Amino acid sequence: MNKLGILGWPLSTTYSPTIHELLFDLTGLDGSYHLIKEENISSKIISKINDEFLGYNVTIPHKEKILSVNENSILSNSVKEIGASNTVINKGSTMYLYNTDFSGFKTFLDMVDHNFGDKSVLILGHGGSAKAIAYCLKLLKVKYYIVSRSTTDNTIPYSEVVKISKDVELIVNTTPIGMPPYENTTLPLEWSEFQNLRTVINLGYGSKNTFLDKVDNSVNKYDGLGMLICQAIESFNIWTSAGLSASSIYGEVLNKLESIND
Repeated sequence: MNKLGILGWPLSTTYSPTIHELLFDLTGLDGSYHLIKEENISSKIISKINDEFLGYNVTIPHKEKILSVNENSILSNSVKEIGASNTVINKGSTMYLYNTDFSGFKTFLDMVDHNFGDKSVLILGHGGSAKAIAYCLKLLKVKYYIVSRSTTDNTIPYSEVVKISKDVELIVNTTPIGMPPYENTTLPLEWSEFQNLRTVINLGYGSKNTFLDKVDNSVNKYDGLGMLICQAIESFNIWTSAGLSASSIYGEVLNKLESIND
């Protein structure tokens, strides 16, 4: 029995169980997928989870801290580079950490036939998901900026976005803005400043998510369902060795999720 799950907090809206139940059906494998709601994690909590689960996804707010809770865990090269993990598999007594966010993002771009021009990408937020997107863009040799309210050596403040706005063709929102309970919260952005903007991808999803409502309809707009599906398929393959192809089942999974009334 493949007992899988997703670790995070508060997990108020997640389609991951639905996706993985469908993947079990498509492969004919036995298994289950559960919510693992933990506001804080420690070595003791993770050890208990590892005893119960073959593997699990990791989401907000634990993608970065999960790297330090088990000193004997083995990190993939992408996890080392990104500094965050969203997929864990337990083999024997060893915990292996992977990141399928960056590769899932790349696969999603292929699904929607996105072609990068000669301009840049603006990433909103600087958490684990933002780092995965940045890593993907680095591999693709695409110029990007990370903007955050808490600026570091690798980010710019929102007050400086106006200086690079004309160079931005793609914006990726990795912040929780737009999703409950932040439906009425806005970021300090002036959308009219992005004169060459072609596409906005919001990693949040669900009918209650309001982030894309503020983006003009002349821009290509995508919520996070596509990337979620792609990274989920890759995680599922890690856990089960099923060898599923995202391109062959993407449409079926997307149609299933879009039929859900949340």
